[in-house]
Parts: sequence; structure tokens; C-alpha cells
Amino acid sequence: MLTDSRIVYLFLYVRDLGVSRGFFEDTLGLRVLEEDSGSVKYDTGSVILALNRASDYGIELHDGEDHSTDIVFLVEDLDRARAALEERGVRFTETHRYEIGAITDFYDPDGHWFTLYETSDESLTWPSGDRIQAVRALHNGHGGSNGSSVPGGDDGEKFVLAGKPLIYLFLFVRSADEAYQLYARDLGLTDLEGGPCSRESAADEEGVIKYDTGGVILTTHALETVREEHEIADHPCPPRTMNPTRMRGKAVVFHVPDVERTVAGLTERGVRFERGIVRSQIGAIAEFEDPSGHLFYLYEPSDEALESPSGAKIRNLLATAL
Repeated sequence: MLTDSRIVYLFLYVRDLGVSRGFFEDTLGLRVLEEDSGSVKYDTGSVILALNRASDYGIELHDGEDHSTDIVFLVEDLDRARAALEERGVRFTETHRYEIGAITDFYDPDGHWFTLYETSDESLTWPSGDRIQAVRALHNGHGGSNGSSVPGGDDGEKFVLAGKPLIYLFLFVRSADEAYQLYARDLGLTDLEGGPCSRESAADEEGVIKYDTGGVILTTHALETVREEHEIADHPCPPRTMNPTRMRGKAVVFHVPDVERTVAGLTERGVRFERGIVRSQIGAIAEFEDPSGHLFYLYEPSDEALESPSGAKIRNLLATAL
């Protein structure tokens, strides 16, 4: 049902919009697409990152770092990116280098988990490498370094994350089989890598499936693939536990051209939409959760919404084949 749909938004719910804006704009340097009193939207490549005030939606955020979802930015030179952002106050975990390339993690003021990722040559030979190359080529063809740097520094430019695309959304799930039933069979998402029908790569890890969602790669990572805490001294990922109360701190938004038809089809497959379809001046939305508690929306924009700056971005995303 969502085979040809694409992710157009990633919603992050935050406690203090002013504090979060300071981090995402002043520290990370993201470019504002649109803003109002309760939200702000940023251009992050093949998806729009939107901050929403949690209290406006009844979302309760908890203290500490949230390891339920990893939000990954693609960078060309991780060491340069890390050094520049550290100068701006970002605190990173250790940089790890292995067959996928290089990664380092950081967290926003509400504990949402982000990663900077530099690909390896090997990773680009895997099935998901084709999508990464397509996103990279699209970025380089629409702004290049002008979209990812600002004046300043010894070389005349200073690195920021504006123009650097979000490339992965890792959703950590309690069961690989349970997640596959929803994402592949019920939602109809096509696996790029790791699933039973994908071309195998040497790095495929059981319980990790990468899905084609238009631009950003939605990846489910089953907790049973993560080693026990005493085994992970050299593991590039931190230990994780499933905490259902943390899952609703972010939401993935799929564009659909006909929300009534999509909801009807998915309902027949067992997907539950507890609140039905909600309509407003921005269009129609329908909410559902995966079995682990990750939050999703289906979104059919109104004509009015498509005339806004974020609407223009959505039209551009939908018109771009990757």
C-alpha cells in the first residue's frame, strides 16, 4: 500500500522550541524552510525535519538519551565535520571506523539521537549504496558546497549541516519478524537490503532491513542483533533497551495521494488507525504505530499547504526520482 509512497517529514517533539531552535540553527546551522509559533521546519535533503512543541500534542518526553531511533546525516569528511561542530559546542561520542565507513553520534537538547556518517568504498558496492549515491548526486547537483558551508574559517568556509542530507532513519524494534510483517507485508515497503528478496551484501546483518522510502532510507534494526553490554566495548553502537514511553518523541510521515483509500487498504491488512482521519486546512492525516510503538502519520496535503514553502519542498521531493 505504501510501495510508491515516500517519507516527506520526520517530526521531532521538543520541550522548549526556543532552546531547540538555538541548537539546530545556531549550532548545527540548518536552514529554516518555514516557521510558526509552535513549530519550525528545516530542509534536510530528501526529507523535511520538523520540530514540534511536545506539549501541544500531549507528548511526554523523558530525561536522558533516547536510543529508539537513530537519525543519520551523510557527510563527505567526518573528521572535518566533527571538528567544526565541536567548535560550535556539539559533544560527540567516539568516532568508529569499520566496513560501513565512519560514524560518530551526538544528541540534541531533548536526547534525540543523531549520527554523522561518512561512507566507505565497500559500503557503496552494497544494494543500499545505489540510493546513497543518488542522494549524494542530487545534493551535489543542487547547491554543492554553497549549501553546506558559510563564510569564515581559514579556508574561507565554515562547515555546518545545512545542505547535508539525512540519509538513514534507524528504528530499533523488539522483533525482526514482527517488524517485517508490518513494514514489508502490510505496508508493502520494498527492501533495498537485508530482506529476503533483496540482493545480499557481505555486510548484511540478520534482523536489519533497509527499506526504499523515496530518499531517506528507513531501516529497522531488531534488538536481538545488539550484543549484551559486557560484549560491546568495541562495538560502534551503544547498548539499547526498549522503552515504549520514548517511542513517541518522533514521528515518520509518509505522503499519500488519497488518505481515505490508503487507510481503508491498510485497515484490511490489520493496521490500526485509532483516531481515524483528521482533516484541517493543511490536509488530512491518519496516525498509526508499529508493534514496538514507533509513531507514523499518513499525510495528504491540501492545495493550500502545497503552496507554502514546505509544500514547495514536498512537491519537489515527489517530482524527484531516485
